[in-house]
Amino acid sequence: MTGEVLDGGWLLPLLALAVLADGPLPFLPSEPLLLSSVAWAGGAGDGGRIAAVAAAAFVGSVVGDAVLYVLGRSSHRFLRGRRDGTWVRRHLHRRPVLTLVAVRFLPGGRLVSVAAAGRVRLGVRRFVPATLTSSAVWCGYMTGMGLLIAPLTRGDPLWSLLAGLGMAAVIGLVGESARRLAGRVRTPATAPPRPTHAALPTAVR
Repeated sequence: MTGEVLDGGWLLPLLALAVLADGPLPFLPSEPLLLSSVAWAGGAGDGGRIAAVAAAAFVGSVVGDAVLYVLGRSSHRFLRGRRDGTWVRRHLHRRPVLTLVAVRFLPGGRLVSVAAAGRVRLGVRRFVPATLTSSAVWCGYMTGMGLLIAPLTRGDPLWSLLAGLGMAAVIGLVGESARRLAGRVRTPATAPPRPTHAALPTAVR
């Protein structure tokens, strides 16, 4: 069954659709399928399949970002009350490429950053190169991680699936740790207010 999934002719459309969908639906992550596909192709020494998998993921990422951008422009429900969204909106107009690339690797960061780009009315001419760069960097990184575990799988579909799931879990934990650390840096603890002279008790003579 696992071999049919990874070696089937519908793997590439399925992968592109999965990457597209996990933008608006981050609880359906596409990383395990992408990593498993790259690990399987790399373990089998199929360079053409590796390139095809990376290309399918890139197309799905770009199209999914376009959907999120349009939703961000047309709906006020996105990012409402989200602290991360506030930080992203503050930096998008100044550094759109850097912001989309950096936030993309945090859990839920794709949803926050791309929808925010539409919400703040970032121009299409600035959004397109930013999302193309973000998608390319993300796909390159995930492909590299898949190739890193490929020698362990030796092209076996089941081992490729297990290795992909394990690597996706590690990447998710690292991303969540980075998100929490960034949140602490952006919101330092405030010192308690010092008492004013008016609040001090008057000495009894």
